[in-house]
Amino acid sequence: MQDPGRTIDKTHLSIDQAEERGFIHRDYLAHCFRWSHVVKHLGKKKLYKKAKIVDIGCGKEIPLLKTLYTMKMTPKEYMAIDANKIELKDIHKKIKEKMGEESFLLEDETDFSNAYYDKVDPHVITCFEVLEHNTLPKVVKILANVHKMANKDTTIFISTPVFNGKAAANHINEMTYETMEGLLSTGEFDIINRYGTFASQTEIEPVLYETGPNELTKAYEYLKEYYDSNILSCFLAPLFPRNSRNVLWEVKICGNQI
Repeated sequence: MQDPGRTIDKTHLSIDQAEERGFIHRDYLAHCFRWSHVVKHLGKKKLYKKAKIVDIGCGKEIPLLKTLYTMKMTPKEYMAIDANKIELKDIHKKIKEKMGEESFLLEDETDFSNAYYDKVDPHVITCFEVLEHNTLPKVVKILANVHKMANKDTTIFISTPVFNGKAAANHINEMTYETMEGLLSTGEFDIINRYGTFASQTEIEPVLYETGPNELTKAYEYLKEYYDSNILSCFLAPLFPRNSRNVLWEVKICGNQI
């Protein structure tokens, strides 16, 4: 689904605002779990100590970097890129002081489809919830720039909502699972892993129960007694990416699959 009237949408999702309200919707939970997945990746063999990270669509609050800092896993170098103007808060200034002026790179109010950056040689590139806010031609350019920036050892994490017939109002280009898979499988990237990040119960339950009761369905029914739909939507989604409303793609540049 593509909105022909806009080329980019700059909607900002504030996890800090959600916390102030005291209600964490599944979208926010999925964001937190994406960040924690990257943190887990960087924790392997203490990769974070030497890691150079490019965070495309980092958000005004730069939450991934704050998460790493809070977990005492401050990377060697971090480039934060966003279409919005970013005003550094006290925590960002502390991180910048800890990392060093030259290691915390900020590129805000920029359209990543217009240029790519060769200032870093990244170990990790993240592009979370960005592509659906850009037209398809811009998406193609963004992925091309990601490919230019990556090297054979770079792990790339991309998350996108999955169009299922109805798109969010602020998403000008929601793509189907097959469309996104096709964009990544054109010879430019190798798909290493794919995970659902959240799923509607009405879409995931038929798949979950299609083979009848089992240990997983028993666990699901038990947890359903306690958790609300926001938690449940994230709980089993990683197992069923094709049936999820949002998917995290883990890729490398073509020819470097391990």
